[in-house]
Amino acid sequence: MRTSPDPLTQTDLQKWGDEGWLLLRDAVPADVIQRLRDLCAGVVDTIIDGLADAGVVEDKRSALPFETRLAVVAGRHANRYGRSWRNEIAAPAVYDLHHAERLARAIGQICASDVIGHPVFNARPKLPGQQLTVVPWHQDSGYFGQESADSLIPTAWIPLVPVDASNGCIQVVPGSHRMGIVDHRTEEREGRFLEVDPVLSDGAEVVTCPMDVGDALLFHNLTLHRSTAHTGSETIRWAIDIRYLRDGDHPGAIYWPDPDFKWVIRSDDEHVTPLADWLEQWQ
Repeated sequence: MRTSPDPLTQTDLQKWGDEGWLLLRDAVPADVIQRLRDLCAGVVDTIIDGLADAGVVEDKRSALPFETRLAVVAGRHANRYGRSWRNEIAAPAVYDLHHAERLARAIGQICASDVIGHPVFNARPKLPGQQLTVVPWHQDSGYFGQESADSLIPTAWIPLVPVDASNGCIQVVPGSHRMGIVDHRTEEREGRFLEVDPVLSDGAEVVTCPMDVGDALLFHNLTLHRSTAHTGSETIRWAIDIRYLRDGDHPGAIYWPDPDFKWVIRSDDEHVTPLADWLEQWQ
């Protein structure tokens, strides 16, 4: 039986070690992307139905495409539903995204261990001109705390529409993962995200990462990154970010409801965690 070649070459793994990020093309199958889009569209239906019931909007514009409907119908009222969704989309499509073979195998190469799922993921609709979803420079370990200082918690950032500098794609600072955890503060802007002192990114090499649907941007939990403003038209920049954990490492300050739960995604020795067990953590 032939096995597929590893997604990452030795050059890729060297770049990961040196720079703390990689762009993996065609990481997620089209059917998984479509199920995620449908899942998010269902949340949009619920939001717009609620706005209509409250008399905030009159025409729900059901025929509008996924890429624009929330922005056109809800507009500024979309802010009341937060800067990211997690519990709203804790569904089989998200489980399957974490298990996407090419993506999970790449994470296994990066971690050099069994592939373990982390509880933190977010679906992020970034509307044009929306300050709420402009994310400043930070490390994911700013949220996970000092407990994650020696852990490897790779993020996979996955767009559901094409992204570039005009609609708020991700930027990274190569090599910044070698700084260790740095101090973060809560920004004074609307999003109230954590941010690092601007001096850490001032003058640093910054890489802007345009991506196609199905690509995944992988970065270390200590890599400085940000999501820029959406300055484009009414098309929403839809994306989901998920995380993995090197087997045996501390997951940081954010845990599963059951502290003994372990989400095994790929393993030579352990049973893969069934969907039903994962869903139970979100009930």
